[in-house]
Amino acid sequence: MATPNSSMRKGLDLMRYLHLILGAIIVSSCSQSVGSLPLSNGFQNQAIRVTAAGPHITSVSPIEPKQYQKIVISGSDFGTMKPYDGDSAYIRIRDKTGKWDAGHESSSEIDSVWLDVTEWSDSKIVITGFTNDYGQENWVLNKGDHLEVYVWNPQNDSGPATKNEKVK
Repeated sequence: MATPNSSMRKGLDLMRYLHLILGAIIVSSCSQSVGSLPLSNGFQNQAIRVTAAGPHITSVSPIEPKQYQKIVISGSDFGTMKPYDGDSAYIRIRDKTGKWDAGHESSSEIDSVWLDVTEWSDSKIVITGFTNDYGQENWVLNKGDHLEVYVWNPQNDSGPATKNEKVK
């Protein structure tokens, strides 16, 4: 027959064991993967992934060897800007063949060839021409030139998204 002390000791051991099991269950049910937030709609085992989105270029309309033309850059997470004619820190068209840039300014450069940006939404940028010093210093588009298009998001400075193109 068990003595009162041994019965009490078994009861205390069982209580400790139950506390450990309960603690393990609570910890495992509260854990989420890093960068995830639990949903508040009551569904278990679902999470929303939190990522730092950046711009992504899906397509660029054909670019021709002329000053005034409609160039449409399509994609996502471009942010927004008001229309302008000039340079900005958020877009660049680089003619790798001709070795000149258009539309970009930074702490180390200001382009003499500007872009006439008539629309800038989160999913589309529309350029209607190259302005200012286009045509001077051999700063022109020629058929077959290799171009790089860069876009940064003005609201969060993410990017650049890049897309290689060829003048048609």
